Amino acid sequence: QKVSTFMLQSKEYLVKKEFDKIPSALQMITDALSISIHSDNLMKMKAEALLLLRRYEELIQFCEETLQLAERNSVPLCLDEHLENINLDSYGFSVKSWRYYLIAKSYFFIGKLEEAHQFLKKYEQTTPAEYKCGKQSQQSVSLLSKTISELLRLKVAGNEAFQAGKYSEAVEHYTAALLSNAESLHFSAICFGNRAAAYQAMGQILDAIADCSLAIALDTSYCKVISRRASLYELIRDYDQAENDLRRLISLLEEQLQDNMSMPSEKLDNVRNNLHRANLRLSALERDARKRTSLNMYLILGIEPSCSAVDIKRAYRKAALRHHPDKAGNFLVRSENIDDTVWSEIVNAIRRDADYLFKIIGKAYAILSDPTMKNK
Repeated sequence: QKVSTFMLQSKEYLVKKEFDKIPSALQMITDALSISIHSDNLMKMKAEALLLLRRYEELIQFCEETLQLAERNSVPLCLDEHLENINLDSYGFSVKSWRYYLIAKSYFFIGKLEEAHQFLKKYEQTTPAEYKCGKQSQQSVSLLSKTISELLRLKVAGNEAFQAGKYSEAVEHYTAALLSNAESLHFSAICFGNRAAAYQAMGQILDAIADCSLAIALDTSYCKVISRRASLYELIRDYDQAENDLRRLISLLEEQLQDNMSMPSEKLDNVRNNLHRANLRLSALERDARKRTSLNMYLILGIEPSCSAVDIKRAYRKAALRHHPDKAGNFLVRSENIDDTVWSEIVNAIRRDADYLFKIIGKAYAILSDPTMKNK
């Protein structure tokens, strides 16, 4: 009776996606599993709760650890039939299928599309049609598989174009991938980060900074992009912002060392090297900041010092229109799997960074449009 009560209540929260109640649902499911330790239904519910809580790594580990146990405990309920007439292997299909599918979704949500694609292949290869989870669920699997294949195609095309020096083409592919994805925030962060690299290679510094900011809003621990944005701020001589990003990067790398001392030695050495380089960069940046050099107004607007007043005004209007805060995050579409708190944090971060970028665009124009200030 206790297990049944826990299951009914937690299932209601999961189905309705009441995000504020999902932690309570997970606790009830965990309590039920302590009583009914081999219930595959409860294990599936726990995995679904972890998915809604965005605890993807934990979900993957849980599914992999319980798969073998679940297969051993999958026994036929058809007690009125002779065992010799029953194919016991068929009872392992259901316990495999939901695990493979949720592992694939988890990898998709954390931006590891190659791994997600592999687990969807496992799902298709090991699960006969009669054991797949209903017509609607099978349509979800097919849609996810097609989405992942298309996103991988666009990402690979963008990477190949970038490596070939075709930066404008790379931007187009990454943009197409962003427009095709509304579910995986981490994959969008990767695309924004890659597009920022292409913009930087094209000399479009503000566009690169804006994309880095979008990537960081979606994935606050994206060290590679935080490092890139610090370099971009340094290019325009905005040393305060560059210093903020470097300190943030150093903090994240130190956390990685403390939390993952058991990681492979090669990966551990890589984190240590990155931390050492970040500290050296910060020291050099602090020396440059003491010189109190003004912002590179020309680079901010993407123009040369020899440009006329008309060119300056044209460049300002273009930059102000392109980077207006009201347009920030236009590529983002909220998924139903993201709760209000997380989405609000993302939107606030995007708006804050966009406001700052718009402010320095205005500052650059105010100085360059004033002959006296420009000469100084």
